[in-house]
Amino acid sequence: MAISQLLALRSKIASVLTLDMPTQHTARKAFHLSGRDTLGITSQFCRMSATHQVRFLHLSQTRIHGYLSVNAELEIPRAKVEALLTELTTWVGGHGLHLAVTDLPDSYETKEQCGLYVTVLGDERTGSALPDIIDTLHAQGFLTTKTETIGDHAMVGVHLTATKDRISKAELSTIRKALLSQCAQLRVDIAVQRDDVYRTSKRLLCMDVDSTFVKGEFIDELAEMCGVKEQVAAITAQAMRGELDFEQALRQRVQLLKGLPVSKVLSLCDRFELSPGADDLVRTAKHLGMRVGLVSGGFTLFVERLKRQFGLDFAFANELEVEQGVLTGNVLGTVVDSERKAQILRDMAQVYDVHLEQTIAAGDGANDMLMLQTAGLGIAYQAKPRLVEVAGTYFNQTDRLDTLFYLMGFDTKKLVRTCS
Repeated sequence: MAISQLLALRSKIASVLTLDMPTQHTARKAFHLSGRDTLGITSQFCRMSATHQVRFLHLSQTRIHGYLSVNAELEIPRAKVEALLTELTTWVGGHGLHLAVTDLPDSYETKEQCGLYVTVLGDERTGSALPDIIDTLHAQGFLTTKTETIGDHAMVGVHLTATKDRISKAELSTIRKALLSQCAQLRVDIAVQRDDVYRTSKRLLCMDVDSTFVKGEFIDELAEMCGVKEQVAAITAQAMRGELDFEQALRQRVQLLKGLPVSKVLSLCDRFELSPGADDLVRTAKHLGMRVGLVSGGFTLFVERLKRQFGLDFAFANELEVEQGVLTGNVLGTVVDSERKAQILRDMAQVYDVHLEQTIAAGDGANDMLMLQTAGLGIAYQAKPRLVEVAGTYFNQTDRLDTLFYLMGFDTKKLVRTCS
C-alpha cells in the first residue's frame, strides 16, 4: 500500500475515533431543583433521569421545614437532552417545583480540593458573626462550599466547609490566626481543622485537671488551709511572668505546705466541683471507645481519686512526699511540667496504638502549651492569656467541656443523650 494511501487511511480512522469520543456524544449539565417537598421527589427525579441513559456525576439533597433542594450534575447523551428537559419541565410544573439547568464544559472534571472544617460556636451570636468569618475565608483564597447549623431547636453554632486547591501548614496557620483573632470581637469560639479522616476519628483524650477538668486550683485551696495563700499566689505570679520555670515554682509552693495533714488534703478532694460538661464528656467519650486520661501538674492524691471515680484509662500527676500522715514539703520523682505532659501524650498514643492526629488535649495554662501543640486537636479551655496566644482552638465563650464533640462533627446534645 502506498504511503499516501496509508496516510489517508490513518486520517479516516482518526476521524472515526474522534466521532466516538464521549465529549462528542454527551453533554454535561447541572440541575438545580427546589420547592415544597412531597414524598418521593428525589427518587422520581433520579428515576426519570435514568430512563434517558444519564450518568450521575454528583447528587446532593437537603430538606428544611418541608422545602427541598436537589442538586445534580449529569452526563447526558446529546440525543436525549431535549427529551429529558421536556419531560422534567412538564414534571416540575405539575408539582409546583422550580428547575434551573446550567451547562458544564465538556472537559469539566470535579477537582479534588483540600478542605477546612470551621466550627463557630456562639448561640444566637453565630449568625451575625458569619459574614466576617466568611469574608476572612474568602480573603485567604478559600471557597465556602457548605454551611450547616448546629443544634436542634436553637442555634448553638455553625459548621462551615471551605475548600482550596491546596493547604500548606503555613496557610493553615495563617487562616487559623486570622479567624481566632476575631473571636473576642465577635463573641464566638472558632475551631479550624483540616476536613480529613482524622477529624472525626479521635481516639485519645488527655485533659489537664486544675481549672480544666475541675473548677479552681487545688494548690491554692491547700495553701489557704495552711494560711500561706498569699505567698503561694506570689510564686505563681512569678512563674506567670517567666521569672521561674514550672518545676521551680512547684517545689517552692509545695515547701510552704509542709506539715499539712493528709486527712485535710483528702477532705478537700471531696469538695471540688467539676467543670460544666466534664462528666458527660467522659461518659460519652468512653461509650464511643475513646481512651480518656488526666495529665496534671497537680498531685496524685487528688488525680488518682478522679481516675477511680470516672474509670479513666490513665492519670499522671506529681507525687507529694508523706511521712507520719503529714506532707513533708517535698515532691517525689519527675515533675509533670510542660515537656512531660507532651511526652505523656505521645507515650499514651503509642501505648494505645493511636495516631497523634487522632488525639485531643485540653488545658488552661502555659504548662499545657506543648501538650496542646502535640495533639491532633488542642483546645485551650477558659485559658490564661499566654496559652491563648499560641492555641489552635480555644473555648472562651462556652464553658462546657463536652462542646468538643461538635468539633468532631457530632451533635453534642444528641450524642450525650444516646450515650447516657
